[in-house]
Amino acid sequence: MKGGLRLATVRGISWTGLAQGTGYLVTVGALGLAARYLRPRDFGAEAAVAVVVGIWVIAADLGLGRALVQRRDLTPSHLAAALWIGLITSCFSAVLLWQTARFWSRLFFDDQVATILPTMGWGLVCAGVGAVPRAQMERAFRFGQLAVIDLCASLLGGGTLVALALLDYGVWSLVWGYVVRSGVLGVGPWMFCPAVGRYRFVLQDAKDLLGFGTKWVGSRLVGYAQQNVDYLLIGRLLGSGALGYYSLAYRLIAFPQVRLVQAVSRVTFPAFSALQTDLPRLRGAYLSTITYIALLVFPIMAGFYVLADSVIVLVYGEGKALAGGILQLLWPAGAVRAVASPVGLIFSSLGRTGLALIWNIGAALFMLGAVRAGVVGGVEGVALAVSLGAVALAGVSQAIVNRIVALRFGDYLRALRPAAVCSAVMVGGVGFHRWLLAGQLPDLALVATCVVLGGCVYLLALRLLARETSREALDLARLLWKRAEE
Repeated sequence: MKGGLRLATVRGISWTGLAQGTGYLVTVGALGLAARYLRPRDFGAEAAVAVVVGIWVIAADLGLGRALVQRRDLTPSHLAAALWIGLITSCFSAVLLWQTARFWSRLFFDDQVATILPTMGWGLVCAGVGAVPRAQMERAFRFGQLAVIDLCASLLGGGTLVALALLDYGVWSLVWGYVVRSGVLGVGPWMFCPAVGRYRFVLQDAKDLLGFGTKWVGSRLVGYAQQNVDYLLIGRLLGSGALGYYSLAYRLIAFPQVRLVQAVSRVTFPAFSALQTDLPRLRGAYLSTITYIALLVFPIMAGFYVLADSVIVLVYGEGKALAGGILQLLWPAGAVRAVASPVGLIFSSLGRTGLALIWNIGAALFMLGAVRAGVVGGVEGVALAVSLGAVALAGVSQAIVNRIVALRFGDYLRALRPAAVCSAVMVGGVGFHRWLLAGQLPDLALVATCVVLGGCVYLLALRLLARETSREALDLARLLWKRAEE
């Protein structure tokens, strides 16, 4: 990426990453406080419903938001068509969820699912309300304003969760925290992008968008199912209590896998789309993207590997200590899925949504088999199966992208090498430090010293072992700081 496009992309990633990172800390802090008042079964029921609602959010969107960002010749009529279709499908889907609540409750063998699903279904309506203005803002690289919305959503949602948990509302604290966060994300974009230009529905404009969007949404639905089949099978076969422990561990690795990846994809998809006719620059942009994702994600996942037990007890309390072993098995999935996520952006930006759908169907069937086999070993067996399956799928998906954009696998591995090597050095330093001080410090002091030491070791290793990468990162940081002062 060169010039203004590169600067806009890096600035967008910085703004969005800052908001998502801060939002993650707020969310984890709120969950940590609430976990002391809630049962694992409450977290399991909410996680099961969140997966169901997430499926319908993707289906109701019909890929229109992505189509608006990807389309080169966008008109006000396209915006109006997307707005009307999104509102109608999201409202219809929310009503359908309400009517089928008992079915989902029987699927998970949990009566709480039927009770809370109609309320959490309001998240569907909120997603439909905010889809078009959010797509306009992403298309215009207005990520600073989107960052403000995301941060406000995390603060208000987390505050609602904690307040209701302290008032002994049980699972409803999780439900209303979700609804408030979804509401802010839906209404917020209208404050910065209040008009779509015109509101008359034109059938041909709808067809233009749906031609791309329906293929994308099919691929996204299958991909979402593939990444959440563990929740579905644990909830059905092992129960809400087991799903509660699993979801508590998974929420910690969800930042790099979900929040950070969302931050990067919102920014890089418009950039990749702008480069769809220039494969050499697209290859360079792709490699830069996975390099910086790895630099951020790998040390976090490595830290979870070393400090899993202490982190779980510190964040969620002694009563949720069983999630520590699960977290220690899940860290490879968090690392690999994060760096593999730009694969989908390549498919979408090049208009290869049909290929993406075929790939996601195959990946979903593979992961279904892997997780089903892992269920025999309980929730820990599922966590191990998810990590091993994620590693296998990442290699195959990357091979497909290499063929599409004429990228050598060696170049891909070299892009990941700085983060992998420096994270391994960090694990050695932190592991020795923890062994040396085991039993001599309380969990809070031990984790704090490990985090500080790990950060210092990682940055020093990056400076000494990956000088070119660290120099490029510093140059970009200086450029952003200089532009911010102008």
